[in-house]
Amino acid sequence: MHIIGSWWRASSTRFSPLDRRAIPTVGALCAALFLLLTIPAARVADARPLVASDILLDARPASDLLATWPKVGKGTIEAPRRLNASERRTAVKLGETPAYRALRAFITAENRCRLTDEEFARSVTHPDSTLCGLSLQPAYADRDSIRALVAEIQSRADSLTARVAAEVGRYLPSDSQWLPIRFWFVVSSRWSFDAVTLSAEQAEADGPIVLINLTEVIGYGGNSRERLDTLAHVMAHEAFHSALRQREPVLDGWTKYPLNARYPLEYIARIMADEGVAHWIDWQARPGADSIFTRVPGPREAKAFDHLARACNRVRDRDGDPSNRMELLQAASNGPLWSKYGAISGMFAAYRIESRLGLDSLRAAVEGGPGEFLKMYGRVAAADTLLKRAPAVLSGGR
Repeated sequence: MHIIGSWWRASSTRFSPLDRRAIPTVGALCAALFLLLTIPAARVADARPLVASDILLDARPASDLLATWPKVGKGTIEAPRRLNASERRTAVKLGETPAYRALRAFITAENRCRLTDEEFARSVTHPDSTLCGLSLQPAYADRDSIRALVAEIQSRADSLTARVAAEVGRYLPSDSQWLPIRFWFVVSSRWSFDAVTLSAEQAEADGPIVLINLTEVIGYGGNSRERLDTLAHVMAHEAFHSALRQREPVLDGWTKYPLNARYPLEYIARIMADEGVAHWIDWQARPGADSIFTRVPGPREAKAFDHLARACNRVRDRDGDPSNRMELLQAASNGPLWSKYGAISGMFAAYRIESRLGLDSLRAAVEGGPGEFLKMYGRVAAADTLLKRAPAVLSGGR
């Protein structure tokens, strides 16, 4: 284009007879045009859906920690054995690896206390210790079961990544530059978390990181295969969050709905779209799903939307207690499953959109952001008197 453009700028000038040689001949112009058309233009990478190769699994953080513990029947946690300097150094170095630095950052944010290098090392070498909320005693007791689970993850890694990518990719807009979605499998406290997506800043990484706490995953089933089958649903849930974080900067519809409780209504709307779709991906194919997602709304769906309406009214009360308001906002996505009013109402909204309007419509709602998601559900609810409406105040955005 530069050649053609330059010629048009030159030819618009009045030339004197002495300057005739500067005017290109017809032959020269044709040659230039031919050259322009035959030089390959720089190609922009084609947008594509998320695929299995975009998902990276790393179980080494868990296996490395488990390697510091004896097999069941050797050693106790009630009377820790005497450690040598080499074993202590190994435990300290373990806490300095990227996965356990990320875990420690998460513990710091959640428990409001900083787990030092020495404290983390002591948690590993003396699992009966409880430091900054980290207690590895349950993991130590289940260490052989966790080892078997790690082996199952490693043996089924290819099928697991393919399954997660298939379940998540169909709900996301395509992209030409997917960053890897990294899963780090770690050993942590029981009853703390099973899976969490950390931002690049939190994890000190080049992109979002998903931490999977295998201590908690032990409770998913009676054997490693059952546990991994359930874990695959949870991983799809978290992969949706991680992939969406990548796309958000170029999706205008998400910028009006920050993940910030300072804007309570926008925050709740965001939880409905983000956590709602993630929960729908997670739960739609689980055993018993046909009794949850029914043509006639069930009591769980009605309860979630009723709680949503009450919460929106309460957070708009500027005279209310700020601490109560914050607790109410946290309940939108935290706590017992069926009490998470934002996530669960959003899950049922996602189900209704896909079942009535189709998968393409739900994917368009994800791309359009929380406002579009709520408007689309509003159209579905308006056409079915059995469905609960979402509060109109949620659709505005900042």
